Amino acid sequence: MASQPFDQATAQTSPPAIDPEAIYHGAFSSDEIRLRIATGGAGQSGLLKALADAFIDDHVRTTGCAPFAVAWLKSDTAFSFNSLAQGAADLSITYHPAAEQIALDQGFVARKVYAWRDHFMLVGPQSDPASLSSASPTSSVTDLFAQLFRASVHDDSGVRFLSRYDRSATHVKESLIWTLLGQAPWADTSTGSLYHRFPSFPFQALEEAARNGEYTLVDRGTWWGVEEWVREQMK
Repeated sequence: MASQPFDQATAQTSPPAIDPEAIYHGAFSSDEIRLRIATGGAGQSGLLKALADAFIDDHVRTTGCAPFAVAWLKSDTAFSFNSLAQGAADLSITYHPAAEQIALDQGFVARKVYAWRDHFMLVGPQSDPASLSSASPTSSVTDLFAQLFRASVHDDSGVRFLSRYDRSATHVKESLIWTLLGQAPWADTSTGSLYHRFPSFPFQALEEAARNGEYTLVDRGTWWGVEEWVREQMK
């Protein structure tokens, strides 16, 4: 869903220019960008590069068209929708079905295609001050968030939760889990030490949580895509 009005004429004739985070060429060297893809974690993990390079090579080979390039526009889910509405992006990889349906209803998205399923993980420091590793194997993620919250009420617990706080799909998901527990730690001053707002992209947020010994919600692709030192400090 776009958070600004959609003007089809403007999107088609004068879309804003967004500098690509990366440009993919496949096995060729053309700099003619013919496809602009807005996404976040899929770009940082290297998945988008693998898909774009394979697409370029296959399309040139099967159609005989001239080589071309694919641009990655680095953005979270919310900003990706705005880039589509403005005509700055040709497609996006997003992670929120309800928002995707609203984008269709708003008229700036022609269709959506289910591509793959990722998984969220609740990770934290090796020291595990909330003792989540001692929870029952049958515990749900809401049970673990509840245990995290209970542990945080002790002043000396050292328990903190890092939120990307950026309207990304990850931020929406963790906010949903907190509200299922009847909690809104971003607004409750009595638990202010629990909630760390860190608006950033997936890799940077996970690195920040590792440096600070904080818990956070992360997708599996990001977890396996970051540098090894991050995973060594967390579990």
